[in-house]
Amino acid sequence: MSMIAGFAGNVIGPDHPEYDEVRPGWNGMIDRKPALIAQCTSTADVVAAVKHAAANGLTAVARCGGHSVSGASLPEGGVLVDLTGLRSITVDPEARIAHVAGGCLLGDLDAATQEHGLAVTAGIEPSTGAGGLTLGGGIGFLCRKLGLTIDNLASMEVVLADGSVVTASADEHPDLFWALRGGGGQFGIVTRFDYRVHPIGPEVMVAQAYYPMDDAKAALTWLRDYMHSASEDLGLATSFLRVPPIDPFPEEAHGKPCLALIASHVGEADEARKALQPFLEQGEMLFGFVDPMPYVDFQRCLADGSPHGNRYYWKSHFIHDLSDEVIDIMVEAARDFPGEFSQIFTEGLGGAVSQVGADETAFANRSARYNLGISCGRIDPALDDEAISRTRALFDAIAPHADKGVYINYLDRDEIDRAAELFGPKTARLTSIKAKYDPANLFGGPLGGAG
Repeated sequence: MSMIAGFAGNVIGPDHPEYDEVRPGWNGMIDRKPALIAQCTSTADVVAAVKHAAANGLTAVARCGGHSVSGASLPEGGVLVDLTGLRSITVDPEARIAHVAGGCLLGDLDAATQEHGLAVTAGIEPSTGAGGLTLGGGIGFLCRKLGLTIDNLASMEVVLADGSVVTASADEHPDLFWALRGGGGQFGIVTRFDYRVHPIGPEVMVAQAYYPMDDAKAALTWLRDYMHSASEDLGLATSFLRVPPIDPFPEEAHGKPCLALIASHVGEADEARKALQPFLEQGEMLFGFVDPMPYVDFQRCLADGSPHGNRYYWKSHFIHDLSDEVIDIMVEAARDFPGEFSQIFTEGLGGAVSQVGADETAFANRSARYNLGISCGRIDPALDDEAISRTRALFDAIAPHADKGVYINYLDRDEIDRAAELFGPKTARLTSIKAKYDPANLFGGPLGGAG
């Protein structure tokens, strides 16, 4: 008999032999112990797990990919509602809608939609849960063309705190639909996402250019100016990282910091190649190319940059633009930033992201040109103090040049006090919706005061 009434999946408690195997998430710094891990196989299982948590005064937190840097999906003493058993995807190519179960990963989403030559904005790490990425907003290489992931949501199936199952859309529970688009997973557990998908691929033109630190400032200065008039077809990420110890990177550069410029272009091939070619012309590259690549492969190309189970500490800012001051601060920090998996990165916004009204969704900032992230990643726990202090110092140095708001998906565990900054003038509206749908704070989250 299950420890949860009416539950058909597996329930794993602290005395279960697999408990410590299935408990950890992506960030090895987070070591919390849920009271139960409920491995769901259906929406009905999610309902049963939520009702069990409510009846026993426990928090109920959904987990899909477990990729939260803050460990938001690993509740101490609560019920971990594991959605990984809900992995179905149905794509309707005529209606251009993808029905995606709440346990799907981004790799699943990209592969299933690309079978029909379709795509929706998704992040760059295939093992990330589609749900977590989406509910925070959803930034990716397609966002300048298609908007954020939330801008492509038609509807969602949501399990509420009382165990009821509702549809959230523009027509049904529109207040909940508004809050879930950028407000995170604190209002309910989403068991199905219905995305509008668009013709993309099967190949996109891709630029990758890796520059030594001596060329980094000039390359970023060029990029800033270039992006002011760049087509929305061009998607962008930049990252200071350590040169991978693999071919085709020159052996003498292995392990040294460098600047990576990664871009895609979904326009016509000749136009795309012409637009991306300048990425290869900003200094003496360590390695680089402009070539067509299957969209699914491109979405995987940075997948090994932050391996599962290592130790991560993050901070982030929206920035209006890559000012000279911001570039100088990043370049100086990157020369000796600690951690073999660390990245100081930016994600290109603007385009379609900025064309959605600021108040149409709960997402924090529609006007910034970039989302800037600082991810200090390493294996050795002895580096934790230095990692945290250096990350905070870099964050503080950029703060005077930052824009308003912060991307909820990049909030780390010590940033609960940034909730007001996160949502700004939307805080009151979100707090009211939270109180309506989750009055006892069953699902936790920054608006309820839980981690």
